Amino acid sequence: MDHGEVRIRPAGLEDSDWIIALAPRLHDFGPPPWRERAAMDEAVKEDQARLLANLAPGSAIFAAINADGNPLGFVTLRTDRDYFTGEPAGHVVDIVVAREAEGRGVGRALLAAAERWAKEAGYPWLTLNVFAGNERARRVYEQAGYQVEWTRMLKPLRS
Repeated sequence: MDHGEVRIRPAGLEDSDWIIALAPRLHDFGPPPWRERAAMDEAVKEDQARLLANLAPGSAIFAAINADGNPLGFVTLRTDRDYFTGEPAGHVVDIVVAREAEGRGVGRALLAAAERWAKEAGYPWLTLNVFAGNERARRVYEQAGYQVEWTRMLKPLRS
């Protein structure tokens, strides 16, 4: 799939190094004060490494690259079950765009690939989570047709 200079393809083990290195971009917006950035970064790097090494059935990782094959971003997807119906549905686990690729349609191309994946699987919808403070990502998702279904709230119990 080609979106101008953005090409989307399935990611593989050969993409591990750059995907794992790029994963902490998820937290560049500034995590909530009760979350330790280093711990969050390590958690997403470990999760991506595990997924790339052994992709579970009903999961997918797509890479966004430019015409020269340079990485621009990735999206990780999995099958979840809807809490209310038990029906399988698609879920965007992570979507990350390289800083130098921001504003060039990479996120939109990755979201479109995620939507195609979910439609091909016959899922009724595609879900994702986003931190309340990540305004840029929230705008992108809203422009792509995502709607707030519920809000998760957290009360820190440790100082």
